Amino acid sequence: MTGREDLMLGFRLAVGGGRGSIVRLVLSAAGIGLAVAILLTGASAGTIKENRDQRTFDSYVQSEPLPGVAPLFYDATTTDFRGQAIALLHLRPTGPNSPIPPGVDRLPAPGEVFLSPKLDELVTSDTSGLLRPRLPGKPAGLIAAETTLNPNDLIAYVGTDTLQNGIKIYGFGAEPGYDDVLENGIMMLLLVGLVVLLTPVFIFIGTTSRLGGSTRDRRLAALRLAGSSIRQLRRITAAESLVGAAAGLVVGAALFLLFRGAVTNFQVLRFGLYPKDLTPPWPLVVLIVLVVPALAVLTAWFAQRHTIVEPLGVVRETAPPKRRLWWRLLPILAGIALVVPDFGMASEVGRTAPIAGSVLLMLGIPALLPWLLERVVSRVKGGSPSFQLAIRRLQSDSGTPSRVVAGVCVVLAGAIGLQSLIAGQAVHQGDYRDTMAGRMIVHAEGPTAEQAVAAARAVPGAADFQAMRSMYFDQSGALVSFGVADCATIEASTGATDCHDGDVFAKAPSFHKGQSVTLTDMAKRTQSWTVPATPRTLDLKPSGLAVYLGVHVLATPAAMAGVDLAAASVSVSLRDGTANPDFVELVRNSVAPFGWQASVTAYNQKRITDEVQMFGDMRSILLGGALFVLLLAGVSLLVLAQEQVRERRRALGALSATGVPVRVILRSLLWQNGIPLLLGIVIATATGIGIAAVGKRMFWSALYIDWAAVGVLAVATIAVVLLVTASTWPFVRSAAKAESLRTE
Repeated sequence: MTGREDLMLGFRLAVGGGRGSIVRLVLSAAGIGLAVAILLTGASAGTIKENRDQRTFDSYVQSEPLPGVAPLFYDATTTDFRGQAIALLHLRPTGPNSPIPPGVDRLPAPGEVFLSPKLDELVTSDTSGLLRPRLPGKPAGLIAAETTLNPNDLIAYVGTDTLQNGIKIYGFGAEPGYDDVLENGIMMLLLVGLVVLLTPVFIFIGTTSRLGGSTRDRRLAALRLAGSSIRQLRRITAAESLVGAAAGLVVGAALFLLFRGAVTNFQVLRFGLYPKDLTPPWPLVVLIVLVVPALAVLTAWFAQRHTIVEPLGVVRETAPPKRRLWWRLLPILAGIALVVPDFGMASEVGRTAPIAGSVLLMLGIPALLPWLLERVVSRVKGGSPSFQLAIRRLQSDSGTPSRVVAGVCVVLAGAIGLQSLIAGQAVHQGDYRDTMAGRMIVHAEGPTAEQAVAAARAVPGAADFQAMRSMYFDQSGALVSFGVADCATIEASTGATDCHDGDVFAKAPSFHKGQSVTLTDMAKRTQSWTVPATPRTLDLKPSGLAVYLGVHVLATPAAMAGVDLAAASVSVSLRDGTANPDFVELVRNSVAPFGWQASVTAYNQKRITDEVQMFGDMRSILLGGALFVLLLAGVSLLVLAQEQVRERRRALGALSATGVPVRVILRSLLWQNGIPLLLGIVIATATGIGIAAVGKRMFWSALYIDWAAVGVLAVATIAVVLLVTASTWPFVRSAAKAESLRTE
């Protein structure tokens, strides 16, 4: 036969070889398709970052004056509606050519608002009627889709003609003036997580090509009997593998397109994607299309490297490879060299080196585990008969099980490290603002400040008021916050007792009696004030209004004689005295008519729970992904176990014929699968803790090991081993019969 005829025969055998061939093709297509979908998603990482960077660039403002451009007054405030943050961008143009924000073709007129698509959906779906009064204007249009940073962002452009103290901007489109540490941290988690996912994927692609290996060997032996050469058998094997790989490519592309269309429904923390973000570059698509079939073919050939196919049967040759240690240590040493030095987060090297080092540490696991397993089992002696059988098998071939186990260990190491990082951040978020739980702060400034505060105080159920005016002064080049409040508020915010109107409180050594201080209010107006009395020591309570405002000096109203407080900002703290679940929404609605001049910050328990819940959701997603990939690795291990039973069919039959009970053989398989995994769990846990330590140094203040996640992943891994071993028991019982000793 010609080469073309060999390939066509391989195609026909793959799709027309009976029910077994169809089942094998379906399983291969499903497995490779899932792997291809993950690869296409991973290949889109560059496009995701590029598109997000572009949207970030488009949304930032230019504050440098531009010739011929009338500035736009711009002020950003935030309101919350039932735990969802809504950004209100107040805009006042000063001329016909004032800059226009992205997503709209004109500026909103006074009394108009443009809504992002998700905010418009939220307003439409709100049946309580509490959200609509929050918007300071009539909806006049939508912000264009895919111009907001995330698809679920809730943004409103608000037109106003009263804004005076906003930022003057001359255009949109500028580099951010700060480095988002949290976003850098999330990007690190995503990159490391991508490696965690892809490593077992490649292993899984390889193992799917071994499905039905025994049937393939019998067919190849029949073809040899019919006169086919070894070269022809290799072409036929390649064609069979290519059929499964091609079907897997089609299935993977379909799965990727389905996920791409629904990606806007997935959001972790405040990060979300548009469908166009999941667009892998065509060179990477071509690479995937070429690599996946090539990997399937090479794996099928590699599986037959020790197989001699003759007309009367199939014989397998096995020889333990001689493993060397030096090259296996290279990725681990390189990873340590990148993660141990502290390059700092200011440079690109400082941001990428720990990520690259963490990836190298994880890639060192598949390289080191076969050598380590070989050394461990070579020194083990004694034990029960089943244990000795397993050890002897591992001594003769430790490479095959360790390769599959290595994929599981990479998943474990990455998942443990990422889970610990996210758990540490969740703990940090849970502690933040705990002391302010249940309290709301109304902040107002400008000529309507008193009216805004009065409106908030008039909300039914409002109680436990603490009110304070704020100014600041310059002390040795540093701005110091200055507060004015009555004695009730001061005693509630500090440890002071016996407060009298006319007292002054200060963090020593701020100043002394008779000292002159220049105070500045929110209108940038300066006034001179003389300290009328010897300041008392200021001892702030963690739950008081003063600590929220960060004041260093507190004075009672009588101590401010001669100072006009009309332009000072006002902050009022209050609580819900009625247990109304919508109390905070009523407070926000009460100050909504004052627009940018008033805002509400809620430190209620629900908000804290929501913040922790966001990180909890991310942990759940990561844990679910890790368990899913463990399932893939379990399928790989199942294929391996079945192949081993097939290869050892005569040996198992001989053991049974010499009097070895079948239950001993079954237990030996459990040890044979479990010993590499137990060793891998130890290595993966140590590597995962190392990754968590690196991430802690980069982004978080304390190392937190999520031992609960470690336990869940370890138990899941052990469960996979038990299930895989149990699934092979019928094949073992069939092999452990006298018929297995017959030679065909």
